[in-house]
Amino acid sequence: MGERLEGELGRISYAAEDGSWAVANLHRADGSAVTIVGPIAQLTGGSHLVLDGRWSTHARYGKRFRVDGYLIEDPKTLEGLRRYLASGAVHGLGATLAERTVAKFGLETLHILENEPERLREVAGIGKKRLGEIVRCWERDKAGRELAVMLRAHGLGAAVARRVTERYGDEALGVVQRQPYRLASEVPGVGFRTADAIARAHGLGDDHPDRAEALLCWVLDEATSQGHCFLPRRELLERARPHRAPSEVLEAALVRLQLGGRLVVEDEAVFVAALAAAERRVANDLAARGGGEPIDAAVVVDAATRVGLQLNRDQTRAVASALGHRLAVITGGPGTGKTTIVRVLLAAARQRKERWALAAPTGRAARRLQEGCGQEGKTLHRLLEYVPATGFQRNAGNPLELAGLVVDEASMVDLELLDVLLRAVPTKARLVLVGDADQLPSVGAGQVLRDLVESDAVPTVRLTQVYRQAEDSGIVRNAWRILRGEVPVSGQAEAGKRDFFLVPRSAQAAQDTLVQVVRERLPTLGFDPRKDVQVLSPMRKGPLGTRALNERLQAELNPSGRELKKGAKRFRVGDRVLCVRNDYDHDVFNGDVGVVASIEPPGLSVDFDGRRVGLVGDQLEQLELAYAVTIHKSQGSEYPAVVVALDTGHFVMLRRNLVYTAVTRAKRFCCIVGAPRALETAVGRRGEEIRYTRLGTRLRDSG
Repeated sequence: MGERLEGELGRISYAAEDGSWAVANLHRADGSAVTIVGPIAQLTGGSHLVLDGRWSTHARYGKRFRVDGYLIEDPKTLEGLRRYLASGAVHGLGATLAERTVAKFGLETLHILENEPERLREVAGIGKKRLGEIVRCWERDKAGRELAVMLRAHGLGAAVARRVTERYGDEALGVVQRQPYRLASEVPGVGFRTADAIARAHGLGDDHPDRAEALLCWVLDEATSQGHCFLPRRELLERARPHRAPSEVLEAALVRLQLGGRLVVEDEAVFVAALAAAERRVANDLAARGGGEPIDAAVVVDAATRVGLQLNRDQTRAVASALGHRLAVITGGPGTGKTTIVRVLLAAARQRKERWALAAPTGRAARRLQEGCGQEGKTLHRLLEYVPATGFQRNAGNPLELAGLVVDEASMVDLELLDVLLRAVPTKARLVLVGDADQLPSVGAGQVLRDLVESDAVPTVRLTQVYRQAEDSGIVRNAWRILRGEVPVSGQAEAGKRDFFLVPRSAQAAQDTLVQVVRERLPTLGFDPRKDVQVLSPMRKGPLGTRALNERLQAELNPSGRELKKGAKRFRVGDRVLCVRNDYDHDVFNGDVGVVASIEPPGLSVDFDGRRVGLVGDQLEQLELAYAVTIHKSQGSEYPAVVVALDTGHFVMLRRNLVYTAVTRAKRFCCIVGAPRALETAVGRRGEEIRYTRLGTRLRDSG
């Protein structure tokens, strides 16, 4: 349980650039001063604070109070009041006038400012014009204080209050009180539930029209986060009704949103307008790239020979299709030689003196592509020259200069990213999408690769022949078994296949066994638990979720050393960490994995494949421990050894393509620890969960 501390805020000695974190002195009633650390950068010196938090001891800076939350009160001493006014809290009252004002009115100064401001004329140096300036400032800051208190009551901190003020200016308090649902769509960090709580606190009823509109938009946003491009009209209304929303009010709100252009309805399919436009653009662009004929196979064979490779018939057909069409898809499972195809394709392009580029959705996938093909690979964001302030620099007006582009791990590309990519790739250039359509679809909206393959409207080659050396892998053999709906076979039961094992355990014993496999068994096979082994789980929560597993694995593999705490997270030098959102300023992207190289409070440095990145304050929110990651987060990556946790408690996530994706992340060793029933359930459930998308239909119609 946290502790409480009270006193007057003194000098802020350090503040993070983004205002999210600061170090200051707090003067207590007994005359002592203590150091406080936390989200206090926006506070004014002299304010009387009631702080919630906890004491900690820093190896270099000593004892400090870490602030989790605070209540701001008016200064309670003359010195605090002078400090408060002299700090610039009231524009127009500098240090000299603040001293005179406090000397005149004492602790009644703030009462005078609030209720009898005309009496400030009694202070020498405050005339009519200066008084007007002081009063305007005081009223504005009063509204800001009320806003901050109101938002904090709903769990929103200073950063959100600052964004609200920046967005609405002097109208901020009025918007929050009278139009709170605007916050859900216009202010980052405020969702529908929070806006709804604020609305109820101000007397807005469940049948308020603004609430119904915000609710429908929120339900669609939630659906987008689940991968849907739209919801059927009936399902949209059904998802909204449990949230205390009358049917007739929802129906009327849907009409208003459609008339206002925020939502688009096509044959009972309800889209957010931006996604409807993106899907139409993508379908039209892909259709415009149709045409062409595969080139002669002899050209492909010659290119393969030049680089010392030999292709099977399907691989030859894939390269010929990619060279001859402006749009081509190559899909196949593990061991089918997709990277080999790309190498031959690039060799053929060099013979034709054509400039081709390589790209992938994640940094790790781009690096794997580069290592496998011997040519630079970029993330799609880097290729398209994304700049946080202005967006993608490559577009229809500034297209990429190339003859062809290969995008690997195309199953991870969502609809909106493909929309951006197509606008930047000239229509005359060749675009080749390579990936495994049987893997999990993208985290973002859509299932682009699967839609293209199933549409029969795009030249597609599906690779099914497995290389002989890959056939000897238990990992590859079992991946194909999973695709056929068969339960994989452990190496203990399959002679000669010693790279794939099933370890049946109950939920209670599975975590201990998993840790034992990682910490003790895999090192005997030559794997470094901290560098070579990746634990995967379907979910974040539960005893076999990534949160619990990361805490346990950190304690086992990196139990001590210099540490930095960020909320409930603890980072230590040597920890493997995962970036969970794109950080364009540091050129680090969602899914990138690094190692904590050093800790220098208030921040730390992470080594991302040889490149050090310093992070501080709110930037640390983008990091999570990565001893264990979700299977979704592992897409696009490969690891020397993979240990998969499966339990019946993961039931909602258990599908064939989930387990298939997990197993195919392993290069040399894979082990599944958990309940046999969970594995049987996953393999038996067809992996393609329903995603509402019309891209395939649009492509077929355009053909």
